[in-house]
Amino acid sequence: MEQPSKVDINLSSALNLPEPIVDILPAIPDRASIAPRAGGDDDHREATDDYTEVRENLKRVIIQSEEATQGILEVAQESQNPRAYEVVAQLISATLEANNKLMHLHKQMKDIKKQDEIKQTTITNNSIFVGNTADLQRMIREARRKDPPNAP
Repeated sequence: MEQPSKVDINLSSALNLPEPIVDILPAIPDRASIAPRAGGDDDHREATDDYTEVRENLKRVIIQSEEATQGILEVAQESQNPRAYEVVAQLISATLEANNKLMHLHKQMKDIKKQDEIKQTTITNNSIFVGNTADLQRMIREARRKDPPNAP
């Protein structure tokens, strides 16, 4: 366990809170250690996994922000300290921003799924033959030989 910083100690004493406890969090892997991926179906699966992870993280942030807002709101009401009310406003703003990001994430995932559906259903409406008349006649003759018309 790591020692709290002077800032944490000063904030705790200013707000009449017990001395903070600092836990060491596991290190976040750097981008170089994450292997690049090849295209294909893995992209869709990985996008879905990333979506799920980001969604869970955002929901966790929202819940923690709400809990922190309730706690600091109690402190603000008891102390009538303007700075505490400012912190409450900032936490509410951060919670709203996290909610907006969550909704934006849903829209992005919906757009990704729509793009995947468009890629899977390619429709050709008009075909253009590029060549001369002799080539076209030769192609038609070969097609008739392979699939002769049904004579009555």
